[in-house]
Amino acid sequence: MSQSLSGQVALVTGGSTLLAEAVCVALAQQGVPVVANGPLADRLDSLVAAVAAVGGQAVPVPGPLETPAQAEALVSAVLGAFGRLDLVVWIAPFWNGGLIHEHSVAVWDRVLAGNLREPFLLARAALPVLRDQGSGQILAIGSDSALGAYARDGAFNVALHGLNALMDLIRIENAEHGIRVHVLAPGLAQTQTHDAEGLPNLTTADVAAWAIWVLTRPAHLRPNGPIVI
Repeated sequence: MSQSLSGQVALVTGGSTLLAEAVCVALAQQGVPVVANGPLADRLDSLVAAVAAVGGQAVPVPGPLETPAQAEALVSAVLGAFGRLDLVVWIAPFWNGGLIHEHSVAVWDRVLAGNLREPFLLARAALPVLRDQGSGQILAIGSDSALGAYARDGAFNVALHGLNALMDLIRIENAEHGIRVHVLAPGLAQTQTHDAEGLPNLTTADVAAWAIWVLTRPAHLRPNGPIVI
């Protein structure tokens, strides 16, 4: 049995990625309007067109998500566009790593900021809205890198382990307010730009389908911990 998402409103970050486009299209097919954030305006335009092609509605909000003010402005943009916020979907925006003793400090800082600071800022801005209304869901789509230690994964590995801990804290602190928290930990997915021989047959559409599956589970069937796909 699944629960309907129709009438709910979603905020999706990582909107400059092909995965975000697939997730937004999947949400639109469930009757969910979305606000999509990402740094690349042209990629957001493509996302909006893809959502419109399935009869959905997407509002692009281009720009970085690096400060509390930017996160709060993004949540305000959702409320201004649709009057409510029900689903927050954060997507890991990029990978980079390296051997620890050779790791670029600049890359380290950028990866941890993009993959750990960003979801913290977004949760910090969105949780008061969800807590006040007594409902909502937060979904982080990270990576199976969060489930072990892998040579050369560097900052990405550390950030994604931290992301799991962050989501656990959010779940524990907000369950009594009707807020459900999920983590998807997919392996490397094939995309239009990453289709190397030997990759598993996981696609961005597959990951998006899993996201919908998680978000539509009845509360008593909500899995705890990362879901590996």
